[in-house]
Amino acid sequence: MSVQPPEVFIPGRPGRTPPLWLIAAVIVLTLLCTSAAAAWGSLGGPEAAALPARRLTHSAPASASPSPSRTPPAIPGGADAAVVAVDRNAPGNPLPANALGLSYEADQLAVAPGFDPVQGNLKNLLHTLGTGNLKVGANAVDSYVLWNPNNDPVPSWAKTPIGPAEIDRLAALSAATGWPVELAVNLAHLDEARIADEARYAATRLGPHLLAMECGNEPNGYPGRVRDGGWGYQQYLSDFDTCARAISGAGVRVAGPNTYNNTWIDEFARDRHAKVAYLTDQPYSLSQHNSPGHTVEELLSPNNARDDLQNLGQPLAAARKYGLALRHDETNSVNLGGLPGVSNVYGAALWGVDYSLMLLQAGLSGLNFHGTIGVCDQPEQDMNVRVYTPLCAATEEDRRAGRLTPRPLYYGMLMVALMGTGTFLRTTVNTGHNLTTYAVHGSDGKTRVMLVNKEATTAAPVTVTLSTGAAPGAKASVIRLAGTALNSPANITVAGATVRPDGTFVQGPAESATTTTAGVTLTVPGGSAALITLA
Repeated sequence: MSVQPPEVFIPGRPGRTPPLWLIAAVIVLTLLCTSAAAAWGSLGGPEAAALPARRLTHSAPASASPSPSRTPPAIPGGADAAVVAVDRNAPGNPLPANALGLSYEADQLAVAPGFDPVQGNLKNLLHTLGTGNLKVGANAVDSYVLWNPNNDPVPSWAKTPIGPAEIDRLAALSAATGWPVELAVNLAHLDEARIADEARYAATRLGPHLLAMECGNEPNGYPGRVRDGGWGYQQYLSDFDTCARAISGAGVRVAGPNTYNNTWIDEFARDRHAKVAYLTDQPYSLSQHNSPGHTVEELLSPNNARDDLQNLGQPLAAARKYGLALRHDETNSVNLGGLPGVSNVYGAALWGVDYSLMLLQAGLSGLNFHGTIGVCDQPEQDMNVRVYTPLCAATEEDRRAGRLTPRPLYYGMLMVALMGTGTFLRTTVNTGHNLTTYAVHGSDGKTRVMLVNKEATTAAPVTVTLSTGAAPGAKASVIRLAGTALNSPANITVAGATVRPDGTFVQGPAESATTTTAGVTLTVPGGSAALITLA
């Protein structure tokens, strides 16, 4: 064992005193640093600001990873202010009509009235969100669902046989709402003849409303569950080819690989890009595998948003490399059904606005929020409770009547839907607050800007000066997403109104504003979002 020489000082060791030469050196160095800091502050450096400001640029990056920027000067107006600028000469990625969507387990096809457009309010609830996208598949498609139009003997695993009646109901809803469908088939129990038969029938009934069909769900999770432990990517490709041959033989497009954790995306795009209409994956913002103790504040944090954007980079790059679109066709706040107090509260609505617009701006073609048309907060066939669902039936009586209730995330989706369609514009925001901004040049010629304040509802309001290039005297309208508290599901409104029991929505009067030479000035309370529309 070596012995430390007694004349050497080791910081943190008890009973030792530093030598006098070291004390003197530390004093001199401290004086020098203090003088330099004072000189920098007198020149108006960042430390002179009362609150550290951050400057974010929102545009359509070639990579989905944010790049660092220099610290800006102090914010005009002080700590509770923000300066936002929109560059109308910097167009980015499109905001398409079917950017938003809903995702469901395939066994819910058998729930009645379920997807029936006549009974209940689902048709109106979809209409309220505009033109969207329906995905039906998820884990149930592999675990429980068997296409069985001829009433063949059912194997023990097939707890939910489906046939023409279930597809007919889905097709009727799609036709009544204009929401196209992405439909998954069972890959875990691979049966090429059944897949081909289901694809032929779906194509006949859904027609142009059938966007694509997928082969199974999250196949990278098959090993050790529905396949042996040695089953991997090459075995998946072989099964996928069998399935895709059956689907395309019916004249239906194929999408995939709908994996999670960015697994197999690069390889699949490289190997099968010529066989698919677009790429799909299934990320969740936070994972209970990593921590079961997530909070709504964590969901809304800048760090979490940065992680979501960075995680988009790999699949988006793979899609672009081969000229394909990428869709998150199953996603939500927290996996494994979500978390109470995080996924089913007002904070999830604010998260939904920011998450959707951030990823769409970066180049994602669309995203489907996973949920249920069953009873709220009740376990389903797989024993999961889908706390994060945008819609659900408040009671069993409501479920049987097809009456669904909008949950917080639905209101976030509604706010995004009110952005309309168009092209994203570059924005910059200079603020010390957890405030994000998005701007769109609308298909109707109007400019719309979304401001999302992801701080607590008890936080000080932020006074925003918004510059869009509009001439002084131009009129603007403002509608707001508001709620009681981030961790409360109650009293959520858009433009002062809630969705009616029949699923329709009539917003309250919009606020009016007029531009000045500085732009539009408005206050954005903590825990709220504001949508500003300028002609």
